[in-house]
Amino acid sequence: MHVFFYRALRGRVVDRASNGFMPLLLLTTIGRVSGRPRTVPLGHVDDGDDLVIIGSNGGLDAAPAWTMNLRSRPEAEVQLGGRTFPVRAVFPEGAKRERLWNLVASRYPFFQGYQKRTRRRLAVVRLCRV
Repeated sequence: MHVFFYRALRGRVVDRASNGFMPLLLLTTIGRVSGRPRTVPLGHVDDGDDLVIIGSNGGLDAAPAWTMNLRSRPEAEVQLGGRTFPVRAVFPEGAKRERLWNLVASRYPFFQGYQKRTRRRLAVVRLCRV
């Protein structure tokens, strides 16, 4: 339902409704098993021309399917408001990951709570425009 309204309204109402919350994008990946397009709404943080998303799954121990899809096939598509563009996902490690984690978690501390709830390390994903 969220995907339908986001697409139909080109993100306009969703952006206003999310005032004070993370801005949203639609991420379309290709299912690693099905081979079908899969679209999910996700919060993001800008980092220059790139977008940063966190694979939190609300702090559950299972990683979100979209992270596994991107690991299998890093090419994806993003809709941001009325614009749609291709991206390539990068899973940074080390100091690069820590910088991006701190960028997101300092603005949206609920991610720190999600990290405390799970045994897995939450995925930090940089979406680079292609």
